[in-house]
Amino acid sequence: MAGTITAFLITYWFYKSAEATGKNPLFSAGLGFLSYLIPCIVWTLTVTPGLRDAVEHNPGTLSGLFVNYAYILVGAACAIGFKFLHFKQAKS
Repeated sequence: MAGTITAFLITYWFYKSAEATGKNPLFSAGLGFLSYLIPCIVWTLTVTPGLRDAVEHNPGTLSGLFVNYAYILVGAACAIGFKFLHFKQAKS
């Protein structure tokens, strides 16, 4: 649920930024969504299984919470970086 809400917020953020800079809002919103979704999927399929294995050997720590929600942080960081790269070109 938290990942879905984050995806919608990032998509909206890209849409509004595109409107403000005169870019195509729907295209930019789609780029924003994909710049969040693709890193989330890659993280979930490649990194999360190893982290879950490590948490199983040391239960009861906060690392379990990190493992469950790390993909959101990774996806959001990638989307933020992509946003600044994408909209930087419009100002040049």
